Amino acid sequence: MGILEVNGVSISVDGRRVVSSVYLSVGFGDILYILGPNGSGKTSLLRGIIGFPGYDVVSGSIVFDGEDVTSKPIEYRVSRGLAIAHQFTPKLSNIDTLSLLEYVCRRFKCDNLSESIDLLNIRYLLNRSFGKGFSGGELKRVELATILLQRPKLALIDEPDSGVDIDSIMLVAEGIRRLLELSPYKSIIIVTHSGLIAKFIEPTRVCIMVEGTIRYCGSGSLLGEVLKYGFKVLDRVG
Repeated sequence: MGILEVNGVSISVDGRRVVSSVYLSVGFGDILYILGPNGSGKTSLLRGIIGFPGYDVVSGSIVFDGEDVTSKPIEYRVSRGLAIAHQFTPKLSNIDTLSLLEYVCRRFKCDNLSESIDLLNIRYLLNRSFGKGFSGGELKRVELATILLQRPKLALIDEPDSGVDIDSIMLVAEGIRRLLELSPYKSIIIVTHSGLIAKFIEPTRVCIMVEGTIRYCGSGSLLGEVLKYGFKVLDRVG
């Protein structure tokens, strides 16, 4: 059994089915990429795995680190070692960036606050209100810093290469590499549409998601096929 087992999971949002009968396994050392067209359910799957409110698992089970967490709230799953970085980072009001990072650090008893700040080049943002006037890349880098402070067993990274410049992608990639070093299982799930992040973080496995379900999984080399042929690659691989 892997660190994460998604067994026939279907997810509904406001009564509408957005993920259908997904089977997914993440093992030790897996750098798993999930690719798919816009609206294929990739973000919904990650939010269902983490237990995001409103993303209801209507069938199947989610087993994390040997425990069935299907009915557990997001706070419990985070306490057990799951973490998520969103495609669209939530903005918080009335809190500066340093206070946010210090809060996360205290909660998870971290010892890598300064290291994470410098690794992701966000020291100049510390005294600014979190999210206020931030670029897409700055938001992603601060959120990734909060994930580094958690030292999760498994991080779910949603579209790290969406809406950011190449310099931010390179910094985010450095943060992801550090996440893998800190993780006891050396595993991560990355959702990407463009595949740009793969120039810096090479996948070991790739899954293609279409219309709410995983259609095909293969080795890391599948990513090159997708980038060459698009999602028509499914016609080539079955």
